Amino acid sequence: MLRICLLFFIVCLPLQAQSVEEIQKEYIKASDSKESTEKFYTLMESVALNTPVKKAYKGASLMMYSKQSGKLRQMLKEGKKLIEEAVKEAPTDIEVHFIRLSVQEHLPKIVPYRSNIVEDKDFILQNLGNESEKIRKYIKGYISKSKVFTQGDKERIGI
Repeated sequence: MLRICLLFFIVCLPLQAQSVEEIQKEYIKASDSKESTEKFYTLMESVALNTPVKKAYKGASLMMYSKQSGKLRQMLKEGKKLIEEAVKEAPTDIEVHFIRLSVQEHLPKIVPYRSNIVEDKDFILQNLGNESEKIRKYIKGYISKSKVFTQGDKERIGI
């Protein structure tokens, strides 16, 4: 019995312990193709939602995968709920605001979840300098390709 429990623990632990770095890496690639979106969604299915950041990424994965799933409305609603819960739990976490902004920027205009783009953009611009080099580099990589940020915004943060 002890061996079965130990085996279960060893098999399940990696499913729950994805690092934020691994999640970030897959998130950046998730919009490249349907396969990448599915890979990110599959990764996030097994992630423990023990931090607001992971909860926001899970919400993003649901929203990104929704059009492939056949459960568009349900997954959009669930994804939005998770992202908004993450923002409420960690209102000063720049990565949570970044996730919400990136999701809202790329949703079709018909989806009524685009009202925080300016708020999140301003929050990111005001607080990016206070973050670690690793987070700054990660978020700047997104900003450099984003249409939400103007050339002036990009120059202001050194892009």
